[in-house]
Amino acid sequence: MAKFHIRARTIDLLGRQQIANISTAISELFKNAHDAYATTAEVDYFRDDGLFVLRDNGLGMTRTDFEERWLTLGTDSKVGSSAGLNRPAVDKSQEPRPLLGEKGIGRLAIAVIGRQVLVLTRAKVSGKAEATITAAYIHWGLFELPGIDLEEITIPVETFSAKALPDHDDVQAMVDVVRQNLDNLSDRIEDNIVTQIKQDMDAFAVDPRDTADYLGTPSFDGQGTGTHFYILPADEIIQEDIDLREEPTKPTRFEKNLIGFTNTMTPEFRKPKIVTQFRDHIDEGEPIERVGEKAFFSPNEFQQVDHHIRGRFDEYGQFHGKVGVYQTTPTEYVLNWDNADGKPTKCGPFDFSIAVIQPTPRDSLVEPTEHALIRRKLERHGGIYIYKDGVRVQPYGGPDFDFLDVERRRNLRAGTAYYSFRNIMGAIELTSGDNANLVEKAGREGFREDKAYRQFRSILMNFFIQSAADFFGEKGKYSEEWNEKRNELQHLDDVRKQREKHSRKKKNAFATQLEEFFEKLDSGTLPLSAANALETLKSRVEAELNSKKPAQTKALAIARLEDEAKQTIDKIRKDSAITKPRGIGLNNKIRNNWQAYQSEFDRFVKRTLLPTEKKIEEFITSTIHDNKLNLDPGKRLYAAVDKHAKEAFTSIKSLRTQTEESLTDLTKIIRENTKNSFRTVSKAVDDVRVELETLKDAKQTEFDFSAKREEFENSVSITFEKESENLRRISSQLEAILTSLQKDGTDFIEVTEALEEEVVALRERQDADFELAQIGMALNTINHEFGKTAGSLRSGLRRMKSWASANPEMKSLYDDMRVSFDHLDNYLALFNPLDRRLQRTAVQITGHEIFRFVSNLFEKRLERHSVKLSADQGFREHVIEGFQADFYPVFVNLVDNAIHWTSAKKNNQGQIELTKDGDDLCVKDNGRGVSSIDVLNIFEMNFTRKAGGRGMGLHISRQALERVGYELTLDPPIQGTGACFRISRVSQ
Repeated sequence: MAKFHIRARTIDLLGRQQIANISTAISELFKNAHDAYATTAEVDYFRDDGLFVLRDNGLGMTRTDFEERWLTLGTDSKVGSSAGLNRPAVDKSQEPRPLLGEKGIGRLAIAVIGRQVLVLTRAKVSGKAEATITAAYIHWGLFELPGIDLEEITIPVETFSAKALPDHDDVQAMVDVVRQNLDNLSDRIEDNIVTQIKQDMDAFAVDPRDTADYLGTPSFDGQGTGTHFYILPADEIIQEDIDLREEPTKPTRFEKNLIGFTNTMTPEFRKPKIVTQFRDHIDEGEPIERVGEKAFFSPNEFQQVDHHIRGRFDEYGQFHGKVGVYQTTPTEYVLNWDNADGKPTKCGPFDFSIAVIQPTPRDSLVEPTEHALIRRKLERHGGIYIYKDGVRVQPYGGPDFDFLDVERRRNLRAGTAYYSFRNIMGAIELTSGDNANLVEKAGREGFREDKAYRQFRSILMNFFIQSAADFFGEKGKYSEEWNEKRNELQHLDDVRKQREKHSRKKKNAFATQLEEFFEKLDSGTLPLSAANALETLKSRVEAELNSKKPAQTKALAIARLEDEAKQTIDKIRKDSAITKPRGIGLNNKIRNNWQAYQSEFDRFVKRTLLPTEKKIEEFITSTIHDNKLNLDPGKRLYAAVDKHAKEAFTSIKSLRTQTEESLTDLTKIIRENTKNSFRTVSKAVDDVRVELETLKDAKQTEFDFSAKREEFENSVSITFEKESENLRRISSQLEAILTSLQKDGTDFIEVTEALEEEVVALRERQDADFELAQIGMALNTINHEFGKTAGSLRSGLRRMKSWASANPEMKSLYDDMRVSFDHLDNYLALFNPLDRRLQRTAVQITGHEIFRFVSNLFEKRLERHSVKLSADQGFREHVIEGFQADFYPVFVNLVDNAIHWTSAKKNNQGQIELTKDGDDLCVKDNGRGVSSIDVLNIFEMNFTRKAGGRGMGLHISRQALERVGYELTLDPPIQGTGACFRISRVSQ
């Protein structure tokens, strides 16, 4: 009698060749974890090692289950029958779960991920974890071999105590069993295939005991159960699946298949039975979460957007639920589906919940930065996701699968089609009981497009069309709240933009004034103009004294010259005096320039103008005395003081006139507004009264009484509300002015200024932090790749050495390459102390070590630019307790800047000194120094005077020192000397 023979290749045909790609394979394994009552299934993918670890905390398997179920194909479809296996174990502490793995071949998806796998599983029996762990090793390449029957392949299965995971040697013992099996079959297999499989086995360096130390949960510690898969090497195409993105805003194929495996976004729905994660370990730093709650929409993001719709479609396709527009109290909403014809639908009832964000920040309640982040995520993952029994049904969800024609309608009628999958996140919850007729296709890529599916789709399309018209249309039945709030937000946005435009103009003019002052100050123009006034006075007085005029005429002329000289000094003071505009929030740069200006202007007045004015008076006094001129000192003093008094009186008179004119204009505008509002409401009332007159003699049957009443009342109410809001706005502004004028009242302009400055500062800080984060991530990647490249070169040179020794012609080339590489390697080694991860505890750092570090680092550059770097004895002997990574980069930055500015000096050698001054450490140079205007701004993010500079070094250095209790400051500039930066310990 003939029988079927099963070749080993059947496993490959049923498994690997039936799975479309790696992400689909991972999804199948997640479903198996779901069926095993796992609450978490996590993947850790280590790119450097090619190790792929998938762990769940489900029920696990006993050795018998593993052999009779996991190693048996097509088990689940027959469970419960008299001829089949007993139903799989269930976790009685959880709700029953419908089986997702129906064909019993999902486990074969592992072969798509990698050719070799170590399986570890620990069972939960009667609520307790078994004392043993079952382990098995499989090389899937054996199931690709032609001519080999399935029963000829050996799968080693071992048990280990749960107190200690198998180690490397235990794993290798199982690998050796398969190696022996391969040897027994080798005479029927091509040699190159045998060699390849053995090379795979030799490279299978898996040590679960070691790996468990840094993987954490889920684990087999204590009562931990579940199944773990160690796959090595994982197919390299997985990296392409993760990284390859057709467009920046589109999801990768990997994300499309795995994101949102269970519904973790809608807070109203039941908690997902299983949560899945995929962590991508690109390097030794923190892994990137590719799949999980962080990568998908979070409940917090779902709740914070503008609009929410939550409800249920009943068995007739009717929607019963609530719609909350702009975070207001939800409105009860019922929507009928016209195609039901009074009959229950084939698709069945289902729950529905979506959150919608306004497309533009100006129309949204969401803060602009958060709005941009959510919108970016929506561009990739926005849409309506469908979940059946808590697990996602592919390919629904994601903006690239428009199964409800949402995007198509928007493209055709953008003005009326409100919804877009790029503005929506949401879920539809189905169950096997209520929605049995919505059946997935054989390939699990969507539902069969039968009558149940067509009804399901029609019900949802009807909802999106009608709810958009009802709630988000200009004349919708329930769109009043949306229109009012959107108009309010748009008005506020317009007000902000107008204010920003007004503020920007004033700020730019103010900034220009400050810069012009410092240009004159640094160039010496201001001090010189004051000195010139005195010299001009002396020469003109000398000319008067030498003239042949009468003595009294000379005295009067000299008094006039004194007055003119003082007017010149006053003009210099007035031209240099800058008034800060009120009610305008300044950014850090302008605010720092203003503080520097106040200090420098005060110093200029006290050190230059007042002394010059005093010298003028002393010169005139001595001239009058020496030449015995008759000039009454009382009259002279009166004239000097009276001049200032007249100026003060004239200024206050001008301000008074200006204020009264503003008050007159304000009164005129307010009266005009109140008059217009009153007239508008009066006209609306008169129009209604005229219409009422026409209806006096009408019969009851000629019009709808309630409808007419509502029409007339609405006409008056709408006009009244608009005009009363206008008057309330004017009244509140006047009230704010009155309050600020009262004793101890708050100046609302100062409040506005303070708030605006806070907003500007927060925006600048946010931009700076984002840029630093981007640079940090880039540097981390570069450093990692640098290290790997250097390691490869080092290994290559070692291998090349033996060839070079045996080949004289190659020896000189090798020596040159070795010298160049050693120089590069030593240079890179200097940066090891800058990595805090390499240091576990604080150490004592001497000034001598710091000096030696920067000397070695900049040795060639110092020599190239003829700059001398030195350190005094106090600096060398100073000791700092801390981490090298906190202090070394600061000195690197300071010396780097000093080299740049000192090397620019001509005809003079650049010098940089590391000195100790009291308890402070100083970095001094003899470069061009720092301008007075830059004293505060020099530590701001992105501020630089260096051509091509980024303006980040000093900002980062100051922040780094602040975190460890130190302060970085700049000594006050002294003209003609270089810069001196000071590092001080902050007293606690």
